[in-house]
Amino acid sequence: MERLRKYTTIFYSTHILDDVQRVSDVVCILNHGELVAQAPIQQLLASNGQPLFRLETRGDIQRVRPLIAGQSWVTSVQVEHSNGHMKWQISVSDPQMAEELLLGLVMSDPGVRVIGFGQSQLGLEEVFLNLVGGNNHGKQS
Repeated sequence: MERLRKYTTIFYSTHILDDVQRVSDVVCILNHGELVAQAPIQQLLASNGQPLFRLETRGDIQRVRPLIAGQSWVTSVQVEHSNGHMKWQISVSDPQMAEELLLGLVMSDPGVRVIGFGQSQLGLEEVFLNLVGGNNHGKQS
C-alpha cells in the first residue's frame, strides 16, 4: 500500500491502527457508524492530544499522586498498576514546566522509585479511544 499511495487513492477500513498511522495521509474515525473525526493524520495526532509524559514507578504513590494531579499545568493523570509497577500517563498544558518539575516532584517522596520517564505524543489508538469515549480501557486508580 505504501508504494501504491503515490499513484492513487486507497480507501480501506481496519481496526489495526498502527498500520493506519504508518501508511495513511488522511483518517476518518467512525463510532457506531457515525463520523466523529476526519483530518490529515498529523493534524489529528497534534490536535487531539496534549503533551503526554509517561512515567513508571515502584512503591507507594498515595502521597505523590495528589501532588502531581494538583499542579496547575497537569490536565490529567492516569495510573495503571502492573506487576508491582505503576505506569503513569500524565497530560500537561505546559511541557516545559513538566520537564522542569515533574520528575523532581515524584522523586520528592522517598517511598517512590522511578524506573522510567519520558515525553511522548499520543498515538492514533489513544486518539481514537479519546474520541469515541473509550479512554477508560486500562485499570486506573
